[in-house]
Order: sequence, then C-alpha cells, then structure tokens
Amino acid sequence: MINDWLFLFDSPVIWSILLLAFIVYGLLLQLIFSCRESAQWLAQHRAWAPNLRVLLSALPLLGLLGTITGLLKTFFRMGLENGLAIQEIISGGIAEALFTTQLGLLMVVPGLLLLAYLNRLSNEMLVNGLINRTKNRAGE
Repeated sequence: MINDWLFLFDSPVIWSILLLAFIVYGLLLQLIFSCRESAQWLAQHRAWAPNLRVLLSALPLLGLLGTITGLLKTFFRMGLENGLAIQEIISGGIAEALFTTQLGLLMVVPGLLLLAYLNRLSNEMLVNGLINRTKNRAGE
C-alpha cells in the first residue's frame, strides 16, 4: 500500500515544500519556546515576523507549482503513450498534482495559527509595557 505512494516523493517540489516547512516551523518553535518576557525576544519577533509571513505564504504557492508540474507531466506522458494505458498515466499525474496542493495547504495553516499566536503575545507585551510606563509616570 505504501509503495503505491512512494513515487510522489520523486518530485523536487514536494521536497521543497517539506524543507521550507521544516525551516519555518523551526523558527516558529524557537520563538515560542524562548524567553517571551524580554526585550530581546520582542526584537527577535519583530525582526522575524514579516519574513515568516512571506515564507509561510510561499508554501501554498509551491503546492500550486507542484500541481502545474504534475499536470504537465501527465499531458506529456499522454502524448508519448498515444492513449495506451491512459488511466494509469492520468491517475498517477493527477495524484501528484493534488498531493502537492494538499501538502502546501496542510503545511501553511498551522504555521499561520502559530504566527498569529506569536503576534498576539508580542502585542500583549507592547501593551503591558505601555501600561507599566504610564503607571510609573503617573506615580512620579
């Protein structure tokens, strides 16, 4: 059963999605588990947040690239085979095309949720800092 799906991992697009997701999730987890109550964390978050957003948005685009690549392979094989064993050609190419789209979408959604969580922590830290500064000035 698993051998039927191993051909999907021959695609460089799938490996690109997995590599990019590994890098992005490594950075997200580093930000989540590092010390969140410091100015250094806030600076690190503010430096990485826009870049992480861009990297995360590349994941579904890579999935779309895999879809186009899978469909192109399917049409190319159909042209070479002249209609022989057409069902096997179409099903393999369509499976690759849909798998890359699914993988790109599955990788981006949890990352966006984690990034939203980090942005909320950062905003709370900024608001708490402003409130504390206001209280300190009022107490002086």
